[in-house]
Amino acid sequence: MNIVAKTKRFADSVAFNLRVHGFADRKYLREVMLPAMAEAEPSNVMLAGTRRYNTGYPKLFDQQTTAVWTLDFDPRAARFGNGHLHRTCDIREIDRVFSGIRFDVVHINGLLGFGIDTDDDIKRMVEVVHRSLVPGGYMMLGWDADATPDPLENETILARFEHKEFGILPARHRVVGMEGHDHVFDWFRAAD
Repeated sequence: MNIVAKTKRFADSVAFNLRVHGFADRKYLREVMLPAMAEAEPSNVMLAGTRRYNTGYPKLFDQQTTAVWTLDFDPRAARFGNGHLHRTCDIREIDRVFSGIRFDVVHINGLLGFGIDTDDDIKRMVEVVHRSLVPGGYMMLGWDADATPDPLENETILARFEHKEFGILPARHRVVGMEGHDHVFDWFRAAD
């Protein structure tokens, strides 16, 4: 690839990331959700899905209080992860990759319908996340209403989790009208 093509590709990537950074759901994440999560002072947090537009998310937590682990299946995304706390793997393998670590929160945004697509995928992910949480830990699912079925209609999720608020955050928050699509954030507490 020549220098002009590389420069254009880089510029397009930066423009895309700036556009995503400005979406209402991303603003809610940065300005409301992640600060509320940090306020709870969890010991271990997993942020699943790593891209340029979310590189600052780990910095919203007190690094002395909370280990913020990042994860993505794409090895190229590692440069946007949280340094030595980043792992490259499929979320359906976190119990193997993070053997011995239990999370207070596993934050999964944008994977349903974009890699975790089938009922089997969701079942496997939910089972692994449930095993990876401390008792009473939380799973947050961020999903696009036009790309995936409602998690509240998924028997595997409802068998292992209770749909419940996380601190001041409601159990469900919907961001309406992003380019014609709704993005939904759902909190689930692991059943004992």
